[in-house]
Amino acid sequence: FEDGDTSGWEFFPNDGTFAATMAQANGGLWSGNLVASVPGGGGPPSFPLIKQANIGIGTVQPNSTATISFDLFGSVAGAGGVFFAEFFSEISGGGTSSTVILGGGPLFPDGTWTNYTYQTPTGNDVSGGVTLQLKADCGANPGCTVDAYIDNVSVTVP
Repeated sequence: FEDGDTSGWEFFPNDGTFAATMAQANGGLWSGNLVASVPGGGGPPSFPLIKQANIGIGTVQPNSTATISFDLFGSVAGAGGVFFAEFFSEISGGGTSSTVILGGGPLFPDGTWTNYTYQTPTGNDVSGGVTLQLKADCGANPGCTVDAYIDNVSVTVP
């Protein structure tokens, strides 16, 4: 995000927003801001996600250890809001050989920058590379807002 944009990230709005911002950052000037929000009176489900897809095609090795790291800051208001970090081992042509919810479940951004670092095995087929996906999710819960700032994202594969 240090270039002040979201290059390198694919964004799927799903009634949410994503932008590079200077409102918060951990060590530089910019971070990414992923927001899910459902009005208090109700509305469509809000679950925006971003991903760095198909990293390391041709270089990442199957059944090896990947290290994923990122910093998270923000807030969750109302009922039902969560943040997920997921890691996929992609198969060329579609599908996955491994899907991992990093941390084993949802994360909850708060008002302190927190580093999350995970080591996880790649799947037995990584012909399509690996993908890191981050999602803010309110479902359809009225009055829910997940306001997540992401910074210092790193995916290291052998």
